[in-house]
Amino acid sequence: MQQTIIKLTHWFQKLVEKLGGRVIAILSLALIFTMISVIITDNWILTLDEESKTIGELRANINNLSELKANVYRAESAQRGYLVTRRSDYVAPLDTALDEARKNITQIENKVVEIGKDVAEQQEILEAIMVNIEVKAADIKTTLGLTKAGRIREARQVVNLDQGKVETEKLIANVDRLTKYHTDTLKNMLIKRNNSTVITRFFVVGGALFLIFLTVVVLKQLLVEITVKSELQKQLLQENDRYEEKLQAQKILLRSLALDYQADAERERQKLSRELHDELGSIFTATKMDIAWVMKKIKETEPEVLDKLKKTNRYIDQGINYQRHIVQELHPAMLSTFGFWPALNSLIDDAAERNQWELTLVLPDKNTKINETISLIAYRIVQETLNNANKYAKATKISVNVLVDEKYLKVEIEDNGVGVDMDALDGNTHGLSGMRHRVMAIGGRFEILSELNKGVLTRALIPLDVSAV
Repeated sequence: MQQTIIKLTHWFQKLVEKLGGRVIAILSLALIFTMISVIITDNWILTLDEESKTIGELRANINNLSELKANVYRAESAQRGYLVTRRSDYVAPLDTALDEARKNITQIENKVVEIGKDVAEQQEILEAIMVNIEVKAADIKTTLGLTKAGRIREARQVVNLDQGKVETEKLIANVDRLTKYHTDTLKNMLIKRNNSTVITRFFVVGGALFLIFLTVVVLKQLLVEITVKSELQKQLLQENDRYEEKLQAQKILLRSLALDYQADAERERQKLSRELHDELGSIFTATKMDIAWVMKKIKETEPEVLDKLKKTNRYIDQGINYQRHIVQELHPAMLSTFGFWPALNSLIDDAAERNQWELTLVLPDKNTKINETISLIAYRIVQETLNNANKYAKATKISVNVLVDEKYLKVEIEDNGVGVDMDALDGNTHGLSGMRHRVMAIGGRFEILSELNKGVLTRALIPLDVSAV
C-alpha cells in the first residue's frame, strides 16, 4: 500500500512538472472533475426530466379517468332526466357526455403504452372500460329510442333492469382499478424522482464544494506567485520607465537633429542661391554688356556676325531667366524680404495665375508667428505639391488651406485633376518621398489621398514644437 502511494505521488509530481507547475496541475484536475461532474449531473437531469414527464402523464391519465367517471354519471343523469321530463334539451348533454367519455379513453390509451411495465394489463382494463362504455351507450340509445317512440313504460323497464346497473358498476370498478394502478405508479415515480433529486443535489453540492476547495488551493498558490511576480513587475516597470525616458529623450534629440539638419540645408540653399544670384548674375550682366559693345562696333561692317550675336544675347537672356528660376527654387527672395506668409501667398497666387486655376485659399493672419525652419518645411510642401499639380494634374480648380493652432501647423491642398493610382506609384517619386521625410522626421504626419479621375488631396500635420510631440 505504501509503495502504491509513493508511486502515485511520484506520478503526480511528474504530471505537475509536465503541466508546468502546481497551479496548472490543480486547474487541470479541477477541469477534469468539472467535466465529469457536468456529465453525471446532466445524466441525472435527463433522468429527472424523463421521470417528471412520466409523472405528468400519470397525472393526466388520473384526471382523464376522473373525467371519464364524471362523464358516465352525467350521461346517466341526462338519460334519467330525459326519461322523466321527455325534454329534448337533455339529449345534447347526454351525447356530449358520451363523446367526452370516448375522448377520455382515447387520451388514456395514447399514454398507456409509455407508462409502467404492465402495459398488457392496462390495455386489458382499458378495453374492458371501452366495452362497458359502448354497452352503456347502447343501453342509453335504446332508452332514448323507446322514449321518443312513446313507449315510456318499456324505456323505464330497460332503465330499471339490473343489467344496466351491473354494467355501470363494472365500468366504475374498472375505472377505479386503472386509477389505483396509476395512483400507485405515481407514488412510486414521485419517490424515485425525490431520490434522483437528492442524488443530483449531492453531486451538484459536492462538486461545488470540491471546486471551492480546489479554488482555495489555487488562490493560495496564486497569491504566492503573484507576490513574487509583483516584485518582479515593479522592477520591470521601473526599468521600462527608465528606458522610456531615454527613448523619449532620443526621439526628441533625433527630431531636433532632423530640424537642425533641414535648417542647415535651407541655409546652404539660401547661400547657394545668393551666390548664384550674385556671381552668375554678374557674369551674365558683364557678358551682355560686352556683347552689346561688340554689336555696336560691328553694326555696319559685319551684319552676319551681328545676327549671331543677337541670337547669343537671346540665349543669355534665357540663361538669366533660368538662373532666376533656380535661385527662386533654392530660396525665394520673398522669404527673406517679406516673410513667410506673404511669400507663401505669392507662391500660391503666381501658380494659380500661371496655370489658370480657380483658386480657393485660406491662410492664417499674416502676423501669426512660427519657427523659421517649420515655415520653410511648409513652404516646400506647398511648392512641391503645386509643381506636381502643374506637371501632372490637368486641374482646373485647386484649394489650399493652412491652419495654425497651439501645437500644429496643418496644410491641406486639393485639386480636381486626373488623380493617381496610389498602388501603382513606385519608390522613385522623390518629390513625394522628400515631403514625407521632411514632415515625419520631426514627428509630424503626412498623407496623400487620390484615386483615378478624382483629384489629389495632400495633407500634412507639422508640429510647432518637436520636443512636445
